[in-house]
Amino acid sequence: MPDPVLNPWRVAWARTGVRFGVTLVTLVALAGIYAPFLAGEVALVWRDDQGWSFPVLADLFNRRSYGKPHDLVFNIAGLLLPFLVIGGVLLRHRLGLGRRIVGSVALLVLAVTLCAAPWPGGALWRDRPLAPETLAQRDRATVAVFPVAAFRADTPVPGAALLPPLSRDAASGHRFWLGTDSAGKDVLAQMVTGARISLTIGILATGLSLLIGTLIGAISGFFGGWIDLLLQRLVEIMMCFPTFILVLSVVAVMGRDIFVIMTVIGLTGWAGTARLVRGAYLAESVRDYVLAGQSLGLSNTRLMFRHILPNALAPLLISATFGVAGAVLAESGLSFIGLGDPAVATWGALLEQGRQNIRYAWLIYVPGIAVFLLVTALNQIGNGLREAMDPRHG
Repeated sequence: MPDPVLNPWRVAWARTGVRFGVTLVTLVALAGIYAPFLAGEVALVWRDDQGWSFPVLADLFNRRSYGKPHDLVFNIAGLLLPFLVIGGVLLRHRLGLGRRIVGSVALLVLAVTLCAAPWPGGALWRDRPLAPETLAQRDRATVAVFPVAAFRADTPVPGAALLPPLSRDAASGHRFWLGTDSAGKDVLAQMVTGARISLTIGILATGLSLLIGTLIGAISGFFGGWIDLLLQRLVEIMMCFPTFILVLSVVAVMGRDIFVIMTVIGLTGWAGTARLVRGAYLAESVRDYVLAGQSLGLSNTRLMFRHILPNALAPLLISATFGVAGAVLAESGLSFIGLGDPAVATWGALLEQGRQNIRYAWLIYVPGIAVFLLVTALNQIGNGLREAMDPRHG
């Protein structure tokens, strides 16, 4: 059996819970990235008297269909993902995993910036007429292939309120595979689109909390003394304060925009990370390589973030998995009590629909099981990494 200290990633992957978690999170991520190809009324493939076309590809850059910035990021990620995967495989012997990930993220950021930039002829991502190749015009096509859920997540279907799973739309003949809500919106379309919101909130909110927690924990653990004392009192205040009540208060005052929710969750969830990083820095700051760097005159900033931080990444990665799970639960809880963003489809909003229409079980079990499985998968990954990186669990 490999030594867990020398090869923690292989040991973690050998655990059934980690494999289950990674597989499920990957499926949710793919569903969110390729949501326009899984749910929407714009045709994937279309043929009429003017020839063949792929309307969904042009619709990816239509602000009337995808008006939120995170939608543009997901749409471009979906287009680039096959090329990034192929490029990563071809370059695996020349570039390390870290450089390939950084390069992929940089390429994605560049592509999003170029699409949203105000070019002389207008940005590629702009308001355009809605694609004519939709369900409403399907009769004029000789070939029309639509997504599995052939309905928009934010558009009610007339006369389709609270239909059970596997029902058909009387006008188009397409099925509501998971039923509809009280407004007549397709549940499957909302679940697929809601995967984007869960991932966005989880990643951005956790990233913000990791950034704040890492800075405070690093400064506290490296310098010690009165700086450590002061910062730890701040950490204890944040840990004792009822975070969810603070989130409720800020969202109620500043509005229910999805980015406000992300920011608030990130700004209130860094205390645990700060303590983890502080402990790692306390252990690393007395090691020989740090003392050697100080004797060579290296700056504190270089020692903290160039030399010590890479050796303190293990607790950060573990904290990140639990942080994403907590952020998903926090957003679902806010939406469940009616404080989510009403402009976007989320799993928590569907749960709130189930609370209002408790006799319609699919509005409760479908989003409830999805939240449960995603949070369980993230926790399984976190537990597996924690045990694999802890020598006592060898």
